[in-house]
Order: sequence, then C-alpha cells, then structure tokens
Amino acid sequence: MSLVEPLIESELFARVLLDPAMHDPDLDSIRIVSGYASAALAFGHCYALRERKKSLNVDLVYGMAGADGVSKSNHKGFLSLQEQKEFAFNGSFRCAYVKKPVAVHSKVYVWCRGEQPLYAFAGSANYTENGFRGPASRYEVLTPCDPISALNYFKCISGKTIACEAADIADFANHAQQRAGGQACLGKVVVESDRRSPFYGLQKVTLSLINKKGNPGDGSALNWGVRSGGRPRESKGSFRDPNQAYIRLTAGVYRTGFFPPIGARFTVLTDDETIFTCTRAQQNGKAIHTPQDNAELGRYFRKRLGLREGACITAGDLQRYGRTDVVFYRLDDENYIMDFAPPKRGRR
Repeated sequence: MSLVEPLIESELFARVLLDPAMHDPDLDSIRIVSGYASAALAFGHCYALRERKKSLNVDLVYGMAGADGVSKSNHKGFLSLQEQKEFAFNGSFRCAYVKKPVAVHSKVYVWCRGEQPLYAFAGSANYTENGFRGPASRYEVLTPCDPISALNYFKCISGKTIACEAADIADFANHAQQRAGGQACLGKVVVESDRRSPFYGLQKVTLSLINKKGNPGDGSALNWGVRSGGRPRESKGSFRDPNQAYIRLTAGVYRTGFFPPIGARFTVLTDDETIFTCTRAQQNGKAIHTPQDNAELGRYFRKRLGLREGACITAGDLQRYGRTDVVFYRLDDENYIMDFAPPKRGRR
C-alpha cells in the first residue's frame, strides 16, 4: 500500500471544503489555518454547507493578520458571519487573528468529530475565493495529510491568536491596500486622484443607478422585483419579492476586469459600514447582486432613500437624496468599498 497521497489539483472547494462532510455524516467541524482568508469565501463556504443541510462548525485562524493586516471589509464580514447577521445557518463560524509579530503562511484544513481529527489537507490554497475558486490560469494544490499532526498544528497556532470579535481593527487595519499599479486602468476605470480621500490611489468606477431613459428601470436594476406603481413583478408563475434588486454594469465596466469573474464572490463594505457578499450575474456578468438573498440590495437602497420596503424607486427619489450613482473602490481581488453617501458628507 502506497503511503504517498495524490495531489488535489482541481475542484478544491468541493473536494476539500464540502465532500468530507457529505461522505461522513459524523463530522461536526472543520478547523482551518490559512495564511490569508477572505469573508467572501467564508460566506460561500457556510452557505454551501447550509444548502446541503449540514450542521457544522467552521473555526478559522487567519495566519498573516498580524503581519500584513486585515482589510476592514473582511473584518466586518467575518464579524457578520460569526454573529449570523447576513444569513442564519446550522452550526457556527469563528475567526481568530494571529497576533504580531508572528506570521503564519501555512494552509491546513482539518475535519473533526468532536476532538477526534479524521481527515486533513495541506498545501498552497488560501481560504480565499482566489485560493479555492480562482481563474483557470491560477494553480493551487492540496494533499491529504496526517489528521492528528494537523490538529495539533491548528491548536498550536490558535494559542497565538486573538478572537475576531475581541480584535481592535485599528491594530490589524491593512494600510497596504492594492493601488492602481496592480491593474491597468481601462475605459470607465479610473484612479482616485483626490489626495484628501482615504481611497487616494485606488481604482474606482462610477455606476449609474438610472438608465438611458433617465429612470432606475421598470422591473429591472433597483426595481428588479417591482413594476412602476408598486406592482410586484411576476416570474415563472409567482411574484418576486418586490425588494429584489441588482446594480447594473455597462459593457465599458464589465469588460475591464475591475470586478471578479462571473460567479466569484466578493465583499462590499458601504460608506455607512453595511456589509454585503456579492457576485456578478446575468449575461456577460452585467449585474451585481447578493446571491444569498436577491432582496438585500433593494432593502438597503430603499432604507437609504427613506422609502418603505417594496416601493418602486423613481428618479425623483434618487434626486431628492442627492445621488443617482454609486462609486466602487477596489481594495483587492475580493474586497470593495461602495460609496452612496449623499453629497453633504460624501467623498466624491
């Protein structure tokens, strides 16, 4: 019998983060040490477990948090998931940050039944969208390893951490955000040039919330779930939630690569510190929506505009608020800021 296990080179998300729990119903937790981690992948992982009706605990240690920092959007996302604010699921999510001056770049995934480790994997894939579901040109591998030593390693590193909810984000704030040099600026993608802006040097795009006819749309975009006059939109014989909404991307934006590819999750932190997990959808990825609940964005915009839930958003509503667009700033491949602040306190 060979003691050498083959490398896992494809379908890492399914084969490492889901399949063990599907094949062994007695598993109740996965313990993770990852150099880098993202809220986008964590949301997607917990959502996939919930969809498969698995009651599991996800325990994450973010290894490079102290050395390289954690973006505010990731921190807010981890907290939201830990407190189950965005969506509820069976089980729990916990996150802890390795404290300075320790730097942990390893990636280890251990599946357990209680305190008994049964399956483990180690390799190059960070607990991020790019690590597990990145583009085809990105190569990551994991391989099975000894579960006992893997769990011992997890416990050793856990002793060098601070809990996510106890962390002062100022101590971990990532000041080395990706600047414009990381990607060419094309078409509608420009660089924030205002030196007074906290996002100076970051790439940004401005997305209009109104169409060529001068309104938000009837049964589309912010009004995806509702027709003019407040009538819910009918789809496949049933009525949509009238709050369903998406943000429209033009070809001049979705062709630039500013946003991740279709289906990849990314985290959006708004100017009022609301957190969303988003993906691109529809033909050519021309829409930004929230995959867990398509009504999240609609409820958010209606609340900001002072409208009741389910109301049809008009051009007049946006004009009274003072904005007919939003600005997205790209922090890195999986984290974005969305500015919808009214002009009197905006950063435009």
